[in-house]
Amino acid sequence: MLAAGRPVLAAGRPILAAGRLLAAFGVLASPALAAEAVFPAAASVGLVPPPGMTPSKGFAGFEHRSGASILITEMPAEAYGQLVERFTPEALRATGFEAHGPGTPLGVAGGEGRVLRGSQAANGLTYAKWVAVVRGASGTGLITVQVPEAARGQMPDEAVEAALSTIAFRAPGSLADQIAALPYAVGDLAGFRPVRTLMGNALMLTDGPKDVDPDGAQPMVVVAPSMGRAAVPAGQEGAFARKALATFREIRDVTVTDEDRATRDGAVVLRLRATGSDARSGRPLAVTQVIRFDGRSYLRVLGLTPADRSEALARADRVAASVAMR
Repeated sequence: MLAAGRPVLAAGRPILAAGRLLAAFGVLASPALAAEAVFPAAASVGLVPPPGMTPSKGFAGFEHRSGASILITEMPAEAYGQLVERFTPEALRATGFEAHGPGTPLGVAGGEGRVLRGSQAANGLTYAKWVAVVRGASGTGLITVQVPEAARGQMPDEAVEAALSTIAFRAPGSLADQIAALPYAVGDLAGFRPVRTLMGNALMLTDGPKDVDPDGAQPMVVVAPSMGRAAVPAGQEGAFARKALATFREIRDVTVTDEDRATRDGAVVLRLRATGSDARSGRPLAVTQVIRFDGRSYLRVLGLTPADRSEALARADRVAASVAMR
């Protein structure tokens, strides 16, 4: 994953990547408890955000002018056991998160949860961080709170803890509703079909009958714009794109075979073609990655397919060319 001082997107095969993601607090007469939970559009997990935090237009969650954010990731119910199994300070240290103690229970209405508190450094800044995994009637949620150390006065720990105590679940919106709530539209599916959205930001597409494809036998496309401001210095687009591709954990032994750079409507568009192998099955893969760098944001479209179905790469590029921010 690439940290940008903002919530970080981990794009991967449906459910598999989610499975790798990595004391109840009583607040008497709390204004948070008196209010109703706020849910991102079409989402099934919500909470009462701290004062000053508003729903984000770029991801599923909330943000504050100070740079503080709450990212909500939804997963199937069966993901809870996988997450809890890896929900330890030692396991999360590999992501750069330093826990300040073991995980503790987190009270969730009609469900259960655990929370870890700690800190993480990114882009020269240090953030206070909370990571909670929760389960309710409609599924599993991973809630990540980041507060810049310089903003602790504007977003005190007590406000974060109070918000975490209000996590709630509701019936999820339909896939069509979730797609309509994305911050972009895809004009050409190019023969792929939508499978799911992730974090109110990413869209996963496949070409085949399976929604869950553990062997990597079906072509797949992931559309994922940056979250918040994520400026890449001019001239560094190629290095950024290669690093992004190398950190996609569903693929190993990545070898870039071609790089194409163009300018469209003032934006830099960089496409990489590569080969690799599926991290689980070892199946040879062909890969395309298109990133559009536009000012202080970027849009990334990643396509991967079994090597013997490389024609799907051209269709993935069609998907990339058709994406328009709303």
